[in-house]
Amino acid sequence: MASTVDKSSEELSRKMDQCLSNTGISAALGLSTGIVASVLFFRRKTWPIAFGTGLGVGIASDDCSRSFNPDVTLAHRLQSLQGFLPKESLESYLPK
Repeated sequence: MASTVDKSSEELSRKMDQCLSNTGISAALGLSTGIVASVLFFRRKTWPIAFGTGLGVGIASDDCSRSFNPDVTLAHRLQSLQGFLPKESLESYLPK
């Protein structure tokens, strides 16, 4: 029983480490892209920096969400919206 707990805690720890490193890398890439865009295109405004950083953190958050729950895909999310959206707009995305 102890080995099962150790394996699951090791896997959780590995996934958390991967998520944290991915978040740091994505935030840094978004920050640097925002700084470059701010300097080159937007006359040194601050919103491209915040936008790039937020985009990087959002992408990392989505990757972390997928690593902890890989069964939730776009098709599952669209199936939950079936009552709200017209059926014709969802048919091409839903699994057969």
